[in-house]
Amino acid sequence: MSEFEPVGYKSDLVRPSYAYSAATLTEPLPAQPLRVSFSSIKSLKSAEGNPPPPIQVSDAAPAESAEDPELGVLRLQPLFKPPPSQPPIPNLPDQSQTANQPRCRGDVPPDPELGCILIPPPPPPPRQPTVYLLARFDYFRSSNIYSAIDPIDDGLARPGITLYAAPRLGPNTFLTASVTGNLVRYSTQTQINYNELVFEASIFQVLSPSMFGRIGWTNQRLFIASDDILGLPKGRRFLDDHAIRLEISRKDQITSRLYLNTFYQLRAGFANPRDRSRIINSFIASLNYDIQPTLQFGLDYQFALASFTHQPREDQFQQVGVHLAHTMFRNTQIYLFVGYSFGRSSAPLVDFDGLVFGVSLSATLGLF
Repeated sequence: MSEFEPVGYKSDLVRPSYAYSAATLTEPLPAQPLRVSFSSIKSLKSAEGNPPPPIQVSDAAPAESAEDPELGVLRLQPLFKPPPSQPPIPNLPDQSQTANQPRCRGDVPPDPELGCILIPPPPPPPRQPTVYLLARFDYFRSSNIYSAIDPIDDGLARPGITLYAAPRLGPNTFLTASVTGNLVRYSTQTQINYNELVFEASIFQVLSPSMFGRIGWTNQRLFIASDDILGLPKGRRFLDDHAIRLEISRKDQITSRLYLNTFYQLRAGFANPRDRSRIINSFIASLNYDIQPTLQFGLDYQFALASFTHQPREDQFQQVGVHLAHTMFRNTQIYLFVGYSFGRSSAPLVDFDGLVFGVSLSATLGLF
C-alpha cells in the first residue's frame, strides 16, 4: 500500500487545504448598513411661511417613526433646556433671548425645520465564528495515478468532512485545531480503497495584511477499507504519520483583479512504517484573475522535494496547471483543475509524468 502514497503530491492542487484556513480567519464580515431614524413631522413650515418651533419629544413616549423621501429615516432626540438658575455666559450677543431657548444634547441648537437630529452609531459587527464545519467532495484523475513506470489511468473520489476550530489568542494570533475524515475510493483499483483520519493543531499568525505564518503538528492515519488484499483485513491501519509543519503564505495584489498567492511548507514526518518518514520542502504559486466577483481563473505551479530519512530515496516533483473557481453561494465553491505533472526519483520504479484533472466542491458553515 505504501507505494501508492505519492498520489498525495498530485492531489495537492485540487483545492489546496491551506487556502481555506487563511481565508476563513482573515476575511472581514459584511458591514451592516447604517440607518438613521426620525420622528414624524406633519408640517415643516407654518401657514404664515415661518419655520415652526423645534419639536420636542418626550423620553417616556418616543415619537412614531416615518421615512422622508429625501432624507431617509431620521430620529428626533429630546430637546434639552438649560436649568433656569444657570448663570448667563458673558460676551455672547443677544444673551437674554437665547438663554432660555431649547437646546439639543451636547448644547447644540436645534435645526429650525427638523429640530434635533440624532444619527445613531453603527451597530457593532457580528461576532466572527470560532468553530466551522467544512464539507468537501474531491474527484481526482491521472493518466499515471500511482506514479509508476508502467502508467495506470485511474481516478479517485474523496468525500470528507472537517470540524475546524480557531479561537483567537490575540489581535493577529489564532490557535487552530481540526479533525478530518475522508473516504478514498478508486474507480478501478478498488482493492486499495482506504479511509483517512487526520488530526491537526497549529498556531496561525497574521504577519502583515498580506502575509501569514503557521507552525503546527499533523497526524495522518490510513486504514484499509476492504478485505480484498490477502493478509490485510478491513480496518487495519497501514500508515501512522506524525509531522511538524512550518508554513508561510502571501497574497500580493497586482491590480484590482489580479493577484499572486504563494505558499511554502517545510514538513518533517515521522511515520510507521519508518520507511515512509521523510522531510518535504514544497512551494506553490498561483496567479489569479477575478473575471467576476464570484468567478476566478488561475495559473498554478507546484514544486516538492522529498528526502526520505530511513531509506536511500529522494523525490523531486513538479506540477503545472490552470484552475477555475466559482463561488455559487457565500460559503460554497466549486473548483476545477487540469494540469501536467513531472519530476524524477532515485527509486527506479517511480515516474511522476502524467496528465492530471480534478474537481472539488466545498461548503463551509460557521457554527459558533
